[in-house]
Amino acid sequence: MTNEISVGVSILTAMITPAILIVACGSLSLTTSQRLSRSIERTRKISVAFNEMGEGKRTIPEREQKMLRKQLEKSARRAILLQRAMTMLYTALGFFISTSFVIGIFEIMGWMNSWLLILLPMVGAIALLWASILLIMETRLALKAVDDEMNFRLNSG
Repeated sequence: MTNEISVGVSILTAMITPAILIVACGSLSLTTSQRLSRSIERTRKISVAFNEMGEGKRTIPEREQKMLRKQLEKSARRAILLQRAMTMLYTALGFFISTSFVIGIFEIMGWMNSWLLILLPMVGAIALLWASILLIMETRLALKAVDDEMNFRLNSG
């Protein structure tokens, strides 16, 4: 009886680590999704300004048009980075869920195929690392865009 409890506890313990990584991926996915929404909203605002200019509803000085084009380019690049990060986060999430599932199945079936139990979380960890790198790149790009806009506003007065 004690041995069965010990085995059950070890199975649950082994399944908790992927669960923690699943929660981390979920949290990062949520914040990345919000960042993507803000980036898309920013792109749309800039596009509206260009549309209004094209329809003659608004006149934008040439210097500001250049700044807005740069902002539009950066916003588009940010959206691409964020979409790629989301893909990697979902990939990592899938591998961590698979790891947890496989741990349970292997324990129930008494299988000892340890290479799969190493491969699945490693691929998930690599996807999570890549997503983190993409998010760092996007954050730096967002900061540069804000810095450029602030410099433009401070120097245009």
